[in-house]
Amino acid sequence: MSIRNRDFEDLIQKKFGFVEDKKGADHRWYVLKLDGLPPIATKSSHGKAVISGSLENAIAKQLRVRTPFFRKMIGCTKSREDYYKQVRIDPFPDWDTHF
Repeated sequence: MSIRNRDFEDLIQKKFGFVEDKKGADHRWYVLKLDGLPPIATKSSHGKAVISGSLENAIAKQLRVRTPFFRKMIGCTKSREDYYKQVRIDPFPDWDTHF
């Protein structure tokens, strides 16, 4: 499943609770702070292009989930609670991995 940048930004803000953190020349950064966990941050391009392929993999990694889980997030089959639970019990990559 693919999603456009703008739709992705709306989804992570409205459904998953991310807030816009900063704007760069070509990207917007979004962050989610959950009690007891390091902040989760991702970025989105200013463009209207569709997110797919290797970019999906990179975003999933930033969100600390595997790509199939990310696809379910954007396909609206995973809830906010599902996502929060996933990053608490089985983050991928784990919290010790920095990228």
